[in-house]
Parts: sequence; C-alpha cells; structure tokens
Amino acid sequence: MYKNRKFGKNKITLKDTNASGSSENKRHLDSIDENASVKFARTSLNLGHSQRKTQPSTKIVVAAEICSAGGSSEENIPASQEATQRYLSQRSTIASSLSRTQSRNTSVRPPKSYFELVLIKSGVLLDEADNFVLSCDHITFVNKFREVFMKCANYMENVDMFKTGLNDALSPKCKYSLKLLSGCTIKVPDHNSEYQSQESMILNFLMVDFLQDAVVEVLLQKITEAASQRTPLFLGNGTVPLLPLLMVQLRYVAQSHSTLIFERISSAFKDASESARQDIIVNAELVLDESKHDDFVQMLLENLPTSKDLFNSISIKSLTNLNLGRSMQSELRHRVLDYIKEDGFNNTVLPLLVNFLFKALNDSSDENVIELVTTTRQILVWRLNTPMDCPTQQDLFTFIEQAFVRSKKFYTTWQKLLASLPGSQFRSVDFIILLLLLYIKEDNYLFIANILRRHIKLEHITVDIFAEMKSNYAAILEQHTHTLMELMYDFLRENHNVVRGFAISSFGVLFKTCESIQRTILKRLLQLTCDKSTLKLATLSLELLRELQRKYRPEIQNWGTLLMPLLDRLSDLSLSQTRLAMEVLCSIAYPPPPLSECTVLQDQLDMVLKKQIINLDKYVRKQGIIGAVQLIDCMARIEDTIIEHDDFDTSYSTASALPDGRGKTAANFIMLVETACVHCSESLALFYDELASSCMCMPSERETSTQLDKPYLIWLCDVMTFYFQNNFVAEHSPTKPFGIELTYQKCINTIDDTANMEESEIPSIAINIAELVLKPGSVSSSSIVVLAPLFNLVRSLHLQRYQGSLEQINALLGCAIVLPTFFDESNSDAIFYDYDEQLQKLILDIYFHCVNWMRETVSSFSTQQEPMIRSKVLHRLSELIATEDKLRLLLDKAPHGYLPPQAQFITSNKWHATDNSDARSGPAASTKGEQAKEQEDKSLDSESIVFNDTHCGNVTNAGDVTTKLANIGRSKSTEHKNKFDVLYRPREIYRQMDSDIMLILREEIVIKYPLPSEDIGKRIGLLEFRFILYDLVCKLESINNAQKLQIELPLQHVAKPEYFMSDLSKFLQTILQNMTKLSKEINAQLDLVKHVYSNGDLFSTDFSYIKVCFNLCVRLLAMFFSWPQFSDGNSADTLLKESLLVLLDDSKRKSFYKKPAADVAAAAFDTMLTFESSVIDLKTAVYLHDLLKVLKRFSSKCTTNKSNELEQRKTLSERHDKDIRAMCKKFLQRKWFSYEGIAEKGASCNIYLNILVKEFVKNSDFDRLRNILWALLEESKQLKGKDNALKSFPNFKKANFPLLFRALCETTVSYLCESINQGTNQKSDKMKMWEKSCELFNVLLDIVKSLEVPRNFQLFLKSAHVYLKLFLQHGLRVIDNLLREEPARVSEFLKNLQTVTRFLHNLCCHSKALQNTAIVGQIPALRETVETIVFRVKALMTSNKCSSVFTMGNLKNKDLHGDVILSENTLDSGAREHDSEEDIPDDDSVDETVLDEDESATTSESVASTNVNNNRSKSSSRSKCF
Repeated sequence: MYKNRKFGKNKITLKDTNASGSSENKRHLDSIDENASVKFARTSLNLGHSQRKTQPSTKIVVAAEICSAGGSSEENIPASQEATQRYLSQRSTIASSLSRTQSRNTSVRPPKSYFELVLIKSGVLLDEADNFVLSCDHITFVNKFREVFMKCANYMENVDMFKTGLNDALSPKCKYSLKLLSGCTIKVPDHNSEYQSQESMILNFLMVDFLQDAVVEVLLQKITEAASQRTPLFLGNGTVPLLPLLMVQLRYVAQSHSTLIFERISSAFKDASESARQDIIVNAELVLDESKHDDFVQMLLENLPTSKDLFNSISIKSLTNLNLGRSMQSELRHRVLDYIKEDGFNNTVLPLLVNFLFKALNDSSDENVIELVTTTRQILVWRLNTPMDCPTQQDLFTFIEQAFVRSKKFYTTWQKLLASLPGSQFRSVDFIILLLLLYIKEDNYLFIANILRRHIKLEHITVDIFAEMKSNYAAILEQHTHTLMELMYDFLRENHNVVRGFAISSFGVLFKTCESIQRTILKRLLQLTCDKSTLKLATLSLELLRELQRKYRPEIQNWGTLLMPLLDRLSDLSLSQTRLAMEVLCSIAYPPPPLSECTVLQDQLDMVLKKQIINLDKYVRKQGIIGAVQLIDCMARIEDTIIEHDDFDTSYSTASALPDGRGKTAANFIMLVETACVHCSESLALFYDELASSCMCMPSERETSTQLDKPYLIWLCDVMTFYFQNNFVAEHSPTKPFGIELTYQKCINTIDDTANMEESEIPSIAINIAELVLKPGSVSSSSIVVLAPLFNLVRSLHLQRYQGSLEQINALLGCAIVLPTFFDESNSDAIFYDYDEQLQKLILDIYFHCVNWMRETVSSFSTQQEPMIRSKVLHRLSELIATEDKLRLLLDKAPHGYLPPQAQFITSNKWHATDNSDARSGPAASTKGEQAKEQEDKSLDSESIVFNDTHCGNVTNAGDVTTKLANIGRSKSTEHKNKFDVLYRPREIYRQMDSDIMLILREEIVIKYPLPSEDIGKRIGLLEFRFILYDLVCKLESINNAQKLQIELPLQHVAKPEYFMSDLSKFLQTILQNMTKLSKEINAQLDLVKHVYSNGDLFSTDFSYIKVCFNLCVRLLAMFFSWPQFSDGNSADTLLKESLLVLLDDSKRKSFYKKPAADVAAAAFDTMLTFESSVIDLKTAVYLHDLLKVLKRFSSKCTTNKSNELEQRKTLSERHDKDIRAMCKKFLQRKWFSYEGIAEKGASCNIYLNILVKEFVKNSDFDRLRNILWALLEESKQLKGKDNALKSFPNFKKANFPLLFRALCETTVSYLCESINQGTNQKSDKMKMWEKSCELFNVLLDIVKSLEVPRNFQLFLKSAHVYLKLFLQHGLRVIDNLLREEPARVSEFLKNLQTVTRFLHNLCCHSKALQNTAIVGQIPALRETVETIVFRVKALMTSNKCSSVFTMGNLKNKDLHGDVILSENTLDSGAREHDSEEDIPDDDSVDETVLDEDESATTSESVASTNVNNNRSKSSSRSKCF
C-alpha cells in the first residue's frame, strides 16, 4: 500500500515487479511488494521470552516488517536508542513512506501509532466515513489482519503495542472509540457494492486467538472505568452511551472467559453508579455465561437489598431473560410476591413481574404449574381496584395469553381452578380469565359457559361484576366483547330465571360501560328479534331495546338506521311486540329537542303506518293504530315546561287552527286514524287506550320528561271531552228496550258537591250503559266498548292540561248509571229464568261494563286530594267490590258459550283477536289442526289459562280458546266457593286498574270483615285492602315476570315500570305499618288457639281475610325488592336505599341514613325475620323466604375490596344463611293447611315445598347430612300407605317424597365437589372425605330400598353416576397414595363402594326388564363409567403388587329383590305399575362442570352415540362389575 521513494537505489524495474508476483491485477507503477520489510532496533525489554534465551542481552536487532516501494528496503536503527526514540524513528520511516503515496491517494494519512498501522495495513480506511471502511468481508479481513501480525516471526511481541493502541483508541475522547464499538462499512472496490455490517471491529480482533485475552482485558478495564464514573460517558457528540457498547462486545467471549468476565463485572457493579448498574443488568444476559446467571442474581440480591431497586422495569426484563435454577427462581418468586403486597407498589411493572413468574413454565410438573396458577391469580386479586392504565392492562393479559398458548397444562390447570372456585371467592378478574380462556380455545365453550352458569344460578355472580371489570380491566373487557356477547346471547335463551335475568341486566350495564360494544349489543338484539326461530324471545329483546333507548337516548340516536329492519319484521310481531318496536323506532325518528331527527326513518314510518291503518285486515289495522299512537306521541313531545294557568282558558276549534310544527302534524295524524276507525269500535277503543297510555307515561312531575306541545294538548283535551259528553252522558229518561225497565242508579252525588246545582238536577245526568248495550248505535264512536277507553283518555288529558286536577269532570265520579231495575236484586236466578239466552248474555254484558266503568272512575279520581272526592272514591270502591262479587255468582249460571266483553285493548287476548265478528255469540269453527290441538289440550286444567298480552295477535287457535273458555265451570258445581288467595277466576276479565290505585292506601284501614256501614266512604276494610294489594302485586309480578304459578294472577301492562316502582316506594311504609297490624292480629289469634295450626278458628272467613292480606303484604315486599333494576348498579341504587330504610323502625332509621345500602339491608333482614311467627300458610312462608334471600343478597355487596370488609360481609352472609336455613326447617316441620282448612297437597304445594327443601339442605356438610339421612331412614320405613307422612316433615308423603330425596342427593354431590376443590392445595386426610361420602351414599341406598318409589331410583342412579365420575377423576389418586400405607382402610372403602355399584347393576337390569325408558337411557354411560373404574382399580392393584386380592367376574342379572332375571319379559306387567306420584318440579340443578373438560366431552359423546343407537348394549346382557 505504501511506496518508498526516499532512496533512488531502491527503484525496481517492471520485470522485477512482475517477478515478485505480489501485486496482481494492479497498475505496474503502483504495485506494492508486501514482503518488503525494514528492520528496527529494539531493546531486550520488548523481546519475547524465547528470544531472550537465544540472543545476547546487549545489542539486539528486531525485524519489523514494513511496506516499502518497489522491493525490500532495510534501514538499521541503532539499538542503543531509547524506546521512545526508537519508535519515533520507526514512525518517521513510515511517515516518509506514506508521504510518497499521498500524491496518488490524498485521503490516506500516515499512521500515528502501531495500532493504526496494523489497521491500515489490513486494508482499513480509518477516516473515510463515520465507520471503519473495509475493502473486504469480515472473514477475509480477519485473515489479512492475522497475516499482518504473523508475517513477523516474533509477532507476539507486538501484541502489547497493539493493546496500548487499542486502549488509547477506546478512550471516550478518541474519535476511533465509537467506530471500534459500532458496525463497519464493507466496500469492495471492484464490485461497486457497499453495505453496512452490524459487526464491530472489536469482533474482528476477538477472532484472532492470540489477541483475544488482550482485547478482553482492555474491554473489562474500560468497563470498570466507565462504570465508576458518576455521570455516564457518551460517544458521538453525547448521544451514544459508552458502557453498553463496551459490554455488548463481550458477548462473543462470554463462554470462553465466563469466570473472568463475571468477576470483573461483579467488581465493577459494586462501585458503579445507578445508571451504570442498570446498563450492567440489561446486558448481563449477553456478557455472562448461563452457568453464571444464578451467581449474578445472587450478587444483585446482595447489592440491591430493596425490592423497589431490584424489580424496576429494566431489571425485571433482564431477570426474565436469564437462565435461572429452580431454587433461585423460587427465591425470586417470594421476593416478587412480597414486593407486590407492599403498599407503595406501582402497577406499571406488574406485567413484567408476572411474565417473570411465567419462567417457571419451563418446569411442567403438576405441583409447579398449580403453584404458578394459584400465585398468579392471587396477584391479580391483590391488585384489584388499584390504578392500572390501558397499556399496562394489555401487556399483563398479553403475557397471560401467551402463557396459555405456550402451556396446555397451564391452561387446563387454571380452567380447573376456576371451575372449582367457591362462589364467595369469585372475582371480576376470574370472569376476565374465563373470557380469555374461551377466546384462546373456543372448543371449551360449553364447559366454560357451564362454569359461569353455575355461579350465576347460585347468585355468586351479579351484574355488578361488569362495573368492577370496567373499572379494573376496561381495555381487556373491550377486547373480548365479542366473546362476552356470545355468552350473554346464549344466557338470554336460558329457561332458568336467574340466568336469563343476569343476561337481561348485563345488556344495559355493558351498554353503559363499554362504548365499543354498543353497536354489537344492538345488532344482537335486532338479530334476536328478527329471528323467526326465537319468537318467544322477541318480546324480551324488544323490551331490552326499549330500555336502552330510554336510558341512553343520545347513543341510540346515533345507531337509528341500524334498527330499520324492524319495519320488515312487523308482520310477525304481536300487538305488544309491535308497541315496543314502534316506540323505539318513533323515538329515534322524532326525538325530543335538541337531538336531531332521523328523516330517513320518518319517511319509512309515515309510509308504513298509513298503509296499515287503512288495511282491511283488523290485525294489521291494530298494528297501524299502535304504531300511529307511538308516532303521534313522539311528534308532540317538544315542550320543556308544563302548561301554565294562563293557558287554561285557551282553546282551538280545529286542528288546522294549531300553530305549524310537530304538534299540528300529530293532530292531523289523529284525525286520520279516527277516520280510518269510524266503522270499527274495537279499533277506536284501542286507539283511545293507546293515546291515554302514552299521555300517562310521562306525568308532569317527572323531571327528565319532555312534555306535550301545549296547543296540541289543549285542542285534544277539548275534542275528546266533547266526544265523551256527546256520546255517553245521558240527560233524558231511559227507554224500555226488550221490555227491560231501565233507571238511573248508583248516584252518590249530593247537593253539597256542586254549588250551582239544584237538588232536583243532581240525578239528571247519567252514564248510559244499559241502553247502549241493549240498543247499540251504528257509529263506532258511540259504542259501549269505547266508553271506558275514551274516559281513560279524557281524564289523562285533563290531568295533563289542568296540572293534575279533574275538577272539570269530577261530577262523573258520583253520577248515576243507567241500569236495569233488578241490577242490585239478591235473587239472581230470576234474571236468567225470565229472559232468553241472548238477553241473558246482554244483561251480563251490562254488569261487566258497569264494573269496568267503576274501575275507571276509582282509578281516575284516586289522584284527587279533596276530602269529598276521596270519600266518593271509597264509596265507589265498596260498590265495585260488591258488584264483582255479584257478577261472580251470575257467571256460575251464565249461558253456555258466554264470553265477557273485551275490556282491556292494550293487552287484548287471543279470544278477542279474531276477525270473526260473531266470536262472542258462540264457539268459532275449528280447523282440523285446531281440533287436534283441542284434543291435545284436554288434559289441561281450566285454571291454567293465563290472560296476558303475550297472546296478542296470535289468531290461529282463537276458536279453540273460545271453546275452552266458554265451557269453563260448566262441568263443575255451580255452588260458589270463596277462594281467598285467588281473587279472580278465568272468566272474570275486567278492565285493568291504573297504578294510581295505590293512593287509596293513604286511608285508614279497619281490620274488620265486613267493613261497618258507618266506615264506608271514610276508611278501608280488609276487602278493599286486599283488592288494592292484589292489583299492585299483579303489576309487580308482571314487571318482574316472577310468577311461581301461572294460574295465580293475570299479567298486566305497566307502561313505565321505573315510574311505578318509584311511586310505590312512597307507600312501602304504609304497607309495612298495616302488615305489622295484621301480624299482631295473627299472633293474638295463634295465642288463643295455643299455636295449634289445625284449629278451626284459624280458618274462619274474617281471619282468612287477615291471612290473605298479610300474605299479599309479604308478597308485595318480596316482588318489590326483586326488581332487576336494583341489581344493575345504576340510578336505582338511591331508590333501593330509600326503600330499605322504610323497613326499619323509626329508632333505627336515623342512624342508618349515612350508611351504605348493604348495612341497611342487613338491618332490614333482621326486621323482616321477626315476621316468621306470623306465617300460617305455605305461600306466605315461601314469599318471606324470597324476601329474606333478596335482602341477604343486598347485604352481601361490598363497596370496596378491602380484606376486612370482605371478611365482615362473608361472616354476615353466613349468619343470614344460617337464619334462613333455621326458618326453613321450622316451616318444613309444620303441617300446612289451605284457607279452607284442608291439608296442602298437589303440584302447587310441591313447588313451594321444593323451594323450602332446597334452602334447608343448602351448604350442608357431611356431618349434618348424615344426621338428616339417618333420621330420614328411620322415618321412611313408616311410609307404608299413601296417607302416611314423615314425622319430622309432615308435609311429605310417599307421593312427594322424591322432592326431599332429590335435594339430599344433590347436596351430597355438591358438597363433595366443594370438598374436592378446597382440598386441592391442602395436606389433609382426603381419604376421610371419600369414606364419609360413600357412607352417605349407602344410607341413600338404604332409603331407596326401604321405599321402592320409582322416581327415587332414577334420582339415585343420576347422583350415584356423578359420584362415580368424581371418584374416577379424583378418588383413585387418593387410593393409590394410601394403598401401601393403609390397605385395610382402602379395602373397606372399596367394599362399601361395591355395594353401590352392585345395586346400580341390579337397578339397570330391573329397569330394562320393565322397559323404564328414564333409566334405560342412562345405562350405557353408567356402564362405561363402572367398567372404567373396574379396570382402573385392577391396574392400581397390579402396580402396587397386590393384584391377587382383586377378582373380576360377570354379575348375574337380578332384579331389585335379588331374583334372577331370565329374560326381559319375565317380570309381571303389574310390577311396572307403581305408586302414583304427585307432580314435582323439574330438576334444573344439573352441573356439568363437576368433570374435567376432556372427560365431560367423552361422556357427552358416549351419551350422544347411545341416543343414536340404543341397541348397542344388547349384545352383552351382563355388565362387568366388582
């Protein structure tokens, strides 16, 4: 590379140059002889050890190769020179050589040191760019670099010089330091290619073996110096830290110099600054060999005593990447857990710590994985309700998700943990983990859904968990909204009320908490509505849409067009469903200001509704009317303020006189609908009822309501008042149609009521009912059917216009009614015997219309405050009740085929939805399909017919229902029986009372029957109190859909449940006070009869009314606090607390005002528990149980996750459970009687008993179960006949004994599952658990044998099968561990288990012979389980070298009595007949999570295959058992 032109004698010819052969492919004049050298003198100090042995110690000449121009040139330098002068001489020689080449290459300067010389000689351009530029790749460069050293025989002597140069070059101030530590540029001259290499020059040096130690020493020295600096050293103008670059170079020699590097790094760490320590920790993974990782961490533990310093984000990442031993990981795990528990812990590093813990997954042993799962869950639970930003949440659960994907055992272990987790320990993070598990492996959907379903059924999970998930893990919840919606969508289809209620509430909570899920929720509900295969859920989904629209109007407004497909679905909806759908759509099309209108939806609605209201089909026209009313109401609601007194005298003659705007458009639409209904009274009545309902939905006192347009309201009120007065108020003397004399009756107005009315004028006006029934007009507006709906609309409009006053129409409350003269006669037989059948029906219609008119007036004027009006309301209420009683007697003698006139149009029923105008005159004709349906329904009891709005629009079976309804009571005795607990019978279909009826509760109650005449109009008696409570309870159960029996109360339409609940809460104190009075009366009577519940005095008429009123009070409270909105965690919380405070005594109430609702509920629980002594009928007992359960759930809610509060709530919940269980025990030990004094029995009785039994045995341990079972075993032997009952539980006979037996079987299995789950991480005697459970099953077996009730056989087989599966899954491991230590104990257990399996074998054989399909269907799965147990036990014996004690053979087919079955038909047919059993409730407590995922899947597959081919097992008539 250098040409020496200093001496002319050294010039060589072209021939000599070619002969040298060292410069091929180069220009001849620039060729360089690489073999040329020059000799420099060196002292003995620089000689190697071997050279000093062979050369003299005085004058020594050392040959150093150097480039010369044109050939070899040697220049002798005296050895007597000093070392420094000698190097300068060498440098001058090199410089003179370089100076002769600069004329050709001006970019190359002479080297300043030996270090530069070697690099230049190896082909490195030092100053070409920001990096060293190499003319070849790294491998070629290293070879050339090595040759430069090795060309000198004493090349080892030059290493020190190179080391010194390298040390200087790595100084922070040297320009070469950054170039040495960073990548090089590869530039091959002849190939015109240039690229950046990531390998540094230090790597090239380390690849030379004889330079390696020196380079490592220099690097370690530089690392020590850099680490000791208080301020970090930087290169490249202060942008690149020096220490990390130095350390990263050692990664190439980490293994070969492991000990040296570790020692020097450890030494440097002790004296290093804080930033330097972080650099060392970060690069420890690269520079340390794996064998030194544990030592390095130990060094960190010694030098970083505080966890905060040790576990910062940088350190955790480095520790995660280190290869640590098990002991070191265990030590760090404990340090991590202690650090997380500290008060000042920051969640920012939590994901990194959790990821570090997941290093333990490399060890896949069961114990390690279980410990890791438990530890991780504990960490997540500890950090609940602590601040954690979204990136941290995502990082945390990303690491968890990666761990699930990486380790199947980790996935399954966590899944098992959550499946076995006790309900009290279930947290929101567990729900998140279940969603994550389901997201990773969708095949486990059924198993995971069952885990959640079980917790929801047991009320371990409420919708409050979503709010907790939102506050803690909002980002993760939004990521898995699709999975969550799939679960909620399926739960919505559940038949179980609790699970379905959870799903219903979850939609509202999730819509509020997660904005990203709003579109998904709406699409899901729309899909559920439009899916024809889920018609039963259409109403539910529409109700959810309506609730969401009411609560989150602005949000729903943004998705308005998304719901337009509902218009295409209208033809498949019932009337009630149409109302819900149109309310949602119209509210979006015409929202209250200032929300923007949806013009696209407005055009679609206008077109659809105008077509519907002129349709000839009555049903389509009714749908159009309902939709039109919703549209009119939404159009007219534009006012922010209510009407003022100044507007009372304002009037508008016509709709065209109204101001332009949405109000005028609504008025024109009303005129359009009235014109379309001119010839159909039923449609017009529906229109008026719908309008009244829309007006009353949002009264003026509601703060958030948008009011009706004032001109529109004034015009509509005047028009409807005129219509009513013109068509139904009579001022003439009545005629005598069909020879029936009519008179003005029931007038209670007096001269004092109206100042300007003479006494003779008082009865001059009357409501013309009888004439309009007997002589109907031709115009629909004057039809008697329109009377009640039109008055309902008139009073609704007057309440709106006159600020709640009905002064303008108060004369209608007490005015006379045109009725037949015999209306109040006591001899009802004369009515039916003096007239033909057609007139009898018309007379009955008069009674029905009179009752409906009274109901409307009582409901309407109960809102008024004037004493005179309130007195008339009470008077009318007494007349109403008396008229209903009389009508009840008349219905027993009604003509065949009589149907009551339609009274409620909003909730019209099937039999009134027919298009046949003669439907009420006689039975409708039935098609063949309807006749077949009628034959199928013959077995139904007449009382099971439910009158509710769910049948609206279903006209298919109208004729069938008409026939059944018309024949109700014809086959029964006409003698009237007063059923105290059922107020109305199926044909007593009256007009629904308004919710304002509750205002009558303000009046004083007199606990007497009947009410004294002097108190009528002043107070209410037991009949009036029952009437009001019955109606309120009916509304509550309609809102909650919580009827236990479908024959008890008809469902009602409550337009605004939230308003109704708010109003009713104000009367809870009055109801509770009256309830206390009734309780005192009951207790006093019980004291008189010395608590003999069969005493006849307890079944007298007056005392029965006291009992039924007390029952309704308890029932109302239970239904009120069961409102789903109280569990949503939203605005209803305030209402809940206020309502709970009402239940407390006045002395306690003040002290609980500032306490949370949970504390108030706990105090209310104790108050309600005191009413236990007043319960003397079974229904009241169950409703008191329901009320206490609800209060217990409220009291267990925690406002925080502090450990002390959680512990207090847990203790309180256990105490409440104990109290409820004790109460249920008392109720079960009592003999129950109906209101007539007859012992309770039958299907309805069993439904109530089932509730008490389940609560009685709930959460019972093995000891308590053993005591119950042993006592039951002794008493069951006395159940010989049908009338014999258990001594301890007198309500249970042989017929309904399976109820009690099923509850005991389920509790035994559930407690075993709980014990297995709790004993997973405990070192206890697990064999004792299996011994106790086996003992209990043997006692259950003895009970089954003693009674021989076929239903018990099925229940025992089902529970025993689950028990055997649990034993197969968990018990065999326990036996395996214990067999060598205690073989006798294991042998005894297996013998007891053998007793159960042999009975199951005989039971299966017996059932096959009897062809008992309920049991035969379970045989294949049971046989597979038993056979698996047999072979697993045999394998266990063999592995423990005791197989000789195990014998396996074929069992004979025997029946339950031990007789051999020769063939399947040998048993007598009479054996198939068994004792008749009462109807008992279905079993809905199946828990499919007791098995592992794989085994449950296998079992389900085997059962499925069995169902496909049930004859698979017939080839082998004998089962293998032990």
